Amino acid sequence: MKHAEEKTRACEKCGASVYPEHIDSGIARYEGGRLLCAHCVSEYESEHDSAEGGMDEEAFEPISLEGHEEAEGSVAGLSSTKIHGMSAPTLGKGAGWDDLKFKRPLDPKNPNASRCRTFHCKLSEGAVDFLNNQVNEWLDGNPEITVKFANTSIGLFEGKHTEPNIVITIFY
Repeated sequence: MKHAEEKTRACEKCGASVYPEHIDSGIARYEGGRLLCAHCVSEYESEHDSAEGGMDEEAFEPISLEGHEEAEGSVAGLSSTKIHGMSAPTLGKGAGWDDLKFKRPLDPKNPNASRCRTFHCKLSEGAVDFLNNQVNEWLDGNPEITVKFANTSIGLFEGKHTEPNIVITIFY
């Protein structure tokens, strides 16, 4: 046990334990000559990012690929020097996600799926009820769709806070 204690160090700002694996992976590191834990590194970065006034916008010029032209109005065509947020209205019809733009036809008699749609929600009773309504309304609004397969999983979604979500992918 003494051998393990010798390898463990303390954050020089808050006193939290810092293990060698944390230093090796980069989540804990030396900043300004002081060993900082993952939490203090995060604070350090946010303090220094805001003090510097953000990133240089020229560093985020769009990259163009030879022989690859994007259709105007497509989701891929949204790229510019600014970051665009995606939301339900942005991804709705008219923003490049319209089912009519897909080339593969829906075939209810074919056992293979030709498209998919993903839904997700937080893991709470109210959110799951809302998710059920969303899926059912989508199916009711699209009577030409025949569900071929559905998959569910639980994973972390990042937003204001990283939270577990249930993810349902419906293949049709």
